[in-house]
Amino acid sequence: MSSFLLLLVSVLLGSTGQFLFRMGMKQYGQVNAAGVFKNLFSIVFTPPIFIGFVLFGMSSVLWLSVISKYQLSYAYPMVSMGYVLTLVLSRLFLNEQINIIRIIGTVFIIFGVILITRS
Repeated sequence: MSSFLLLLVSVLLGSTGQFLFRMGMKQYGQVNAAGVFKNLFSIVFTPPIFIGFVLFGMSSVLWLSVISKYQLSYAYPMVSMGYVLTLVLSRLFLNEQINIIRIIGTVFIIFGVILITRS
């Protein structure tokens, strides 16, 4: 697998994991920080959250390969593409409202990533 594809897969897995964390917490319900620690076992084994941890873990393992090949100052800003994916997933599957400010911010992120890939 090419290094750049590996980077994209890592970002995709990480952002999908974050998306599943949110889905799982919507299913589990709201908790404060103390509640997370108090109920950690039951939270972690909420199915979407558990799958999210697996994907996030896979992303982290792949990330080690990515940063062994790319300078961190190049690779890490690519993680921001996960913000773009998360915004799309949140709108499509969680019915979250996306306002013009978020859209403009997302366009800036995409533009920034394009600039970085050209360096």
